[in-house]
Amino acid sequence: MTPEALLDLFLLSPVGLVELNEDGRVEVANLAARRLLSPFTPTGSLEDLVGALNTIAPDLSARVRGFDSPRGVIVDSVELLAPGSQHGVFLSLVKVATGRIVAVATDAAELASARGLVSRLEQRLHAVEGAVREYAIYTIDREGRIDSWSEAAERVHQWPASVVVGQPMTVLLPADHGDSYLQDTLALAARNGWCEEEGHRQRQDGTLFWSNTVITALRGASGEALGFSVVTHDQSERRKLEEQTRDDASSTTDYLTGVAARRAFFDVAQSEVARARRYGQPLTMLLVDPDNFADTVAQHGEGFASEWLRAIAWVCRQESRTTDVVGRVGGEAFAVLLPSTELSGGLVLAERIRERMQRHVFAGDYQGARCTLSIGVAEVSEGITGVDGLMTTAGTAVERARQAGMNLVVGYDD
Repeated sequence: MTPEALLDLFLLSPVGLVELNEDGRVEVANLAARRLLSPFTPTGSLEDLVGALNTIAPDLSARVRGFDSPRGVIVDSVELLAPGSQHGVFLSLVKVATGRIVAVATDAAELASARGLVSRLEQRLHAVEGAVREYAIYTIDREGRIDSWSEAAERVHQWPASVVVGQPMTVLLPADHGDSYLQDTLALAARNGWCEEEGHRQRQDGTLFWSNTVITALRGASGEALGFSVVTHDQSERRKLEEQTRDDASSTTDYLTGVAARRAFFDVAQSEVARARRYGQPLTMLLVDPDNFADTVAQHGEGFASEWLRAIAWVCRQESRTTDVVGRVGGEAFAVLLPSTELSGGLVLAERIRERMQRHVFAGDYQGARCTLSIGVAEVSEGITGVDGLMTTAGTAVERARQAGMNLVVGYDD
């Protein structure tokens, strides 16, 4: 680059460039430096820059005099703010040789604008946290430790920030939700970007409340999950209302067994299938069918049919979670819907139901009766996208269990 080109670059640079002697007096300054730094001098002159900045940066002169090295950074990005003005400048002083110092000045307007934006966003977030009375909002690190806690979270969970920050998120979960449950949930959120679940959460005093929780991965530039944002919606009041409505709506309950009637079960199943597909969550259905029903009833009498059906419903409810839905979907067939559960989890539950029914002891006139179940398990997938598909494939699995000798659990894997 020619000397003329270097001179043009110096004069026309948008960054302020000033050459000072060792006393801090200006020897040459470009146009940007005069525009940026003149407001900080009492007379608008840049002849003695260090002295002119004494009232704004009183230690600047001492730092220049005390810098003994032959070259190096004296000060780096010191923020200067003109009196009575929002005008700001970042100033750096670099010693380039004995007796020669270069000052670099950059406009801080963009930083001020960014700070204003951050302040407005913080105020907006604070307003949102104050308005959403039933939502807890907080963040956790990649290991599951709580690293920020909002006022909204304190209201819902009743944990003060001073106590809960730094604790593992498991302190907010029921006692039966351990570290493995939390790590599996975070792994799912990291893999898919976010995940959603319904279940109990815990307050500081140990009481539980029903909630819907969304965990979203917070990613770095490389795409790796650096932490997670957690939003928990306290739905305990809504759940009480739903339970009351369900108890009052006798038409939705099977009169004999107390589980959901066929139409009510299919209504819930359609909603759960739609939710599973929308959020990319697993959903599994069990179809539970008694073995040799007609022959066994003929052996023990017509009254035994009701006893057996009630026993099947009771066993299914006892082994299922509160979030699962048990319904009577045929004359003697039952179905269990398992939200947020993969096929493997459905197989485990089905095996518990099968084994418990095999060990069930009937009372009264039916002592000695032994009854078994064939259970088919199916999961929502690319090829199984609706309730009818789930029911059909689970029915196919039941038929395979019967053909294999009955009293079996068979999963449908497409």
